[in-house]
Formats: sequence, structure tokens, C-alpha cells
Amino acid sequence: MWKPLWGSLRAQARQQLLQVLAERYRDEASDAILAEQAAEGLPYPHLRQTLQRIAERERQHAQWLEEKIRALGGTPPPSPTIPGQATWHELLAAYESEKADKVAYLENTLPDEELEALFHRIAQEEQQNVEELRQVLTRVDPYGLGA
Repeated sequence: MWKPLWGSLRAQARQQLLQVLAERYRDEASDAILAEQAAEGLPYPHLRQTLQRIAERERQHAQWLEEKIRALGGTPPPSPTIPGQATWHELLAAYESEKADKVAYLENTLPDEELEALFHRIAQEEQQNVEELRQVLTRVDPYGLGA
């Protein structure tokens, strides 16, 4: 009696973990695309490089999460698409999202020390993204990036 129940609970916990990982994956992949698109529209090389660094970190986060999803026997969700050029308002929304992402990574209780360490590392890098996005936002004309 207990064995099937235990197996069911473990399967349910695995599904919940896969959902969290898929949600985080979608967010990281989306953030990478947004940062890349915003970088393309910037006339300032130093700010463009900052956004490209952010995009690279976000792509790396998505890759790590994809690997974890596959290791658990799941299938990563399709990569999101963001139509058109990123606007200043979308960059501002990404800044707010990065702040929330850091908290989300730290709030998750995970069943695996390796996954816990990964989420902690990503949270630290999200903080770096927050600081760099703030620098970009304060130096860019909202109407020059397409308000």
C-alpha cells in the first residue's frame, strides 16, 4: 500500500520540479532574446557590450536549466520568440523581472544540493544583471530605443 503511494508522491514532486525548471528556462531564454534585441538597437558600443554580456549569461542559465530538465527525463519547452526590436519599456520590464528572478531563485526549496547550488549561482548572476541593466537604463534615451 505504501509503495505505490510513495512512488506517486515522488512522481508528483518530480513533475513539480520539472514545472519550476521549465518556467525558469522560459524566463531565462526570453531574457536572453530581449537583451540581444535591445543591444542591436543601441548606438553606444559600451552599452551594447553590456547587454550582450547579459544576454550571454541568460543563455548560459537557460542551457544549465535545459540540461537539468533533460537529466530529470523532461523535455524543455520551446524557446520563446519576441517579435520586433526591444523597446526601452521592455528593457525596464526586464530590469524589474531580473529583480524578481533573483528572489525566485533564492526562494525555491530544492531536493538536490547540486540544483540548490545552481539556483544560488544563477541568483548571484541575476543580481549582476540587475546592476548592469540599471546602468544601461540610466544612460539610454527612452525615445532613442523606441519607447
